[in-house]
Amino acid sequence: MAISEKVELLGKGLYSDIPDTITLKDLPTASELDYIGSEDFEATMLDKIFPQIIEEKFDYHKLLEIDYQWICRCSRILSYGPYYTTNRIFCDDCNTTSNGEYRVNLTTLSCKTLPEGFVNDIVISKDEFIDFDKDIHLKLPTIQQMRTAYIDKAFQNANGRVNRAMARMCYMITSVGQNKNLTPIELKLLITRDFSSADYIILKNKVNELTDYGLRAGGSVVCPNCGSHNAVYIALVDDRFFRPTMGDLQQWRDDRSSRTDKNLSGDKTAAV
Repeated sequence: MAISEKVELLGKGLYSDIPDTITLKDLPTASELDYIGSEDFEATMLDKIFPQIIEEKFDYHKLLEIDYQWICRCSRILSYGPYYTTNRIFCDDCNTTSNGEYRVNLTTLSCKTLPEGFVNDIVISKDEFIDFDKDIHLKLPTIQQMRTAYIDKAFQNANGRVNRAMARMCYMITSVGQNKNLTPIELKLLITRDFSSADYIILKNKVNELTDYGLRAGGSVVCPNCGSHNAVYIALVDDRFFRPTMGDLQQWRDDRSSRTDKNLSGDKTAAV
């Protein structure tokens, strides 16, 4: 029997052609063959999986990056349950990394939601800089912008790798002073030419600070070494995220048989 659930997007109110709430369905069996081992996991999710699991039809590439990751998280829990086997647990309290196979609960992945009244026109005032004398405006990126940024050869270093921090900023910035509609390459040249090393560090830190929303990469877990409740694990949203073990599924089965509520996608109180 197919399962569906209403999911409120983190970027509700920021879209003109995407609903604030979507209806998310569990993954069809055949879909698993699409994303497992896919060379481009994000493209597979956007072009093949999302059209099958999201009832509402729109251009999924226009989703904010934070909503793409949020939908993946909700879909994973809806289809395969909240349990996830990780190979490492990090604990600052006893300063150890525990290696092995540990079952964790994906509902412990916290999510930093947008503040009430958030407007997707983020301003870094010129007063933040030491020498640079213009305000900078930027927007939270869409998933497609970031996909494009991370393969843009204009941002390659001498070693052939894309400078992801620079590319990310240049695809997010919408204006510098009175200069609007600058291309990412023009923004790269402007930053390289007009920013001192100190102001560039300030810019990077302010961009990270002012756009730090959405699903966290790490969740909380009990340290297997010292028992601290402050240990963490990492669960990146990639194809491995959608690969539950038999133990994960069996634990979910046992939980479902004893549950009385219907909210199978886990605790979403951080976003609704």
